[in-house]
Amino acid sequence: MQELNQTDSTQFNKSNNLPSQVDTSSHYQITHNPTTQQMDKLHQLRAEVFCRELAWVGSPEDKREYDNFDNTTTHLGLFVRGQATGYLRIHHHNSPWMINTIFNQLLPDGAPTPQEANACEVSRLLIESSHRGKTKVNNYPPIHLLLSYLQNYCSSKNIRYVYMVVTPATRVVFAKIGFKSTPLYQAVKMKDGCYAMAAILDFDQIDTLIPSKDAPKIEPLFFTG
Repeated sequence: MQELNQTDSTQFNKSNNLPSQVDTSSHYQITHNPTTQQMDKLHQLRAEVFCRELAWVGSPEDKREYDNFDNTTTHLGLFVRGQATGYLRIHHHNSPWMINTIFNQLLPDGAPTPQEANACEVSRLLIESSHRGKTKVNNYPPIHLLLSYLQNYCSSKNIRYVYMVVTPATRVVFAKIGFKSTPLYQAVKMKDGCYAMAAILDFDQIDTLIPSKDAPKIEPLFFTG
């Protein structure tokens, strides 16, 4: 993997209007400013999914999964009774994007997407295996909570467009819960045999996923790169 310019990530973790975390008693907590201990749990969860379950990166022996993008992204973590349950990270417009570097083969002619101030990239989206499917947290599947918090976070930052690298099946799952996206190019078969595609979603075309007072405006397999 190519080396990326390193910048202080703290500048991306400060939201103007959104609390850094939503804590509903001891049941679940969701935050875009995880503590050092929470971040360690999230890195361990990433290793469990991406290094062992999917074998997309690293090796099965890795205890934690991280890369150079971690230093310039905002980390969203969902914790259920203190356990890392869901995760995604946000690449802001002034930080490196995976879609324009590692996955540029998924773009038409490899041309980079415009990194405008009202856009971001989401990567490493996952839900811990035992919480996929019919599991619900506060009456919602964990993926709903995570994406709804993302929606609220982006609204607080005036971010309208979200770019992602997803599998075609993932895109279908997202669409079923109202998280519809538009493909930028056809799906491409990766080295591991998995098909992936670049897609963009427009929050102006998406309703609030969880219109609830006690949740921020913010299960099948649904991972992103």
